[in-house]
Amino acid sequence: MSANQKWKPIVTQLERVATRKGRQQTGYFSIEGIRLHERALRAGKAPALALLSASLYANTAARVQQLLAGLQQAGSDLFVAPDEVVQTLTAGRQLGAILGLLPLPAPTPLTALLTATAVPLLLVAADVIDPGNVGALLRTGHASGVTAFITVGASDPYHPRAVQTSRGSLFKLPLAQYDNLDALRGELRALQVTLVGTAVAGGVPLPQITFARQGTAVLMGNEYWGLQLDVITALDTRITIPMAAGVDSYAVNAAAAIVLYEIRRQWDVKR
Repeated sequence: MSANQKWKPIVTQLERVATRKGRQQTGYFSIEGIRLHERALRAGKAPALALLSASLYANTAARVQQLLAGLQQAGSDLFVAPDEVVQTLTAGRQLGAILGLLPLPAPTPLTALLTATAVPLLLVAADVIDPGNVGALLRTGHASGVTAFITVGASDPYHPRAVQTSRGSLFKLPLAQYDNLDALRGELRALQVTLVGTAVAGGVPLPQITFARQGTAVLMGNEYWGLQLDVITALDTRITIPMAAGVDSYAVNAAAAIVLYEIRRQWDVKR
C-alpha cells in the first residue's frame, strides 16, 4: 500500500472547509477519526481523499489496515503528513489521526425524499445555531426512525462538530436544506404534512395529545428563543412538555427525543 506525500494543499483544503463559507465555495465537508471513516465507507460515502498521520499510516493494527485498504478500494486518495501537522488539525482529539474530504450532496427535493414512505415522519431543525445540537438532532432523528432530517436557516449539518456529533447518522439519514421556513412550510402544506412543534408554555401538554398516523413534521426551534411566533401560530399541534418548576426549558435535542418517542410509540400501537 502506498500513499501520496504531497499533503500541504490538503491541509489548506481541510482548514478551508472548517467554515460554512469554505464548504459552500469548495463543495466539500470534512470528517475526522477512524470510526467516522468506517461508517462513511459502510454507508457507501467514501471520502474523495483522506489525510492521515505518519504514525497511523505505519500502524499495523488490523482495524487500521482494514480501513486504509477499504479507503483505497473505494477510490479515496490517501495523503500522509507528519504527526504534528495532523495533531494540529485535530486539536488533540483522540479520534484517530485521519481526516477526510467528502463532496457536499446535491440538493434533494422534499418530494423525492417522501415518495418512498407512505407515512413520513420528519424532524426539522429551524435556526438551531449550535452545531453540536444539530448533530445531536441528526442522531436522535436517525434513532427515532424519521424519514428525513431538514435544516432551515442557520442550522448547518455539515459543520465539523455537527458531523462528529451525529456519529455517522449524517450518512444514513436523507437530508434537505432550506434557507427559510416559509418555503418549507409551503411545501409541507402542499404535501399534506401535519406540523407539530414545541412551546415552553401555552401548548397542549404532551401526555394529552393523540397523534394520528399521518405525515408529520416535528419542528424544533432556536436554542434561545424557540420557534418564531408566526410559526407557532401556524402549527397544527402546539406541544408543551411538562417540566419541573423553575426550569426554563428542555434542551432542544431532549425535547425532540421526547416528542419523537411519543409519536412513534402511539403510531406503533395503532399498527
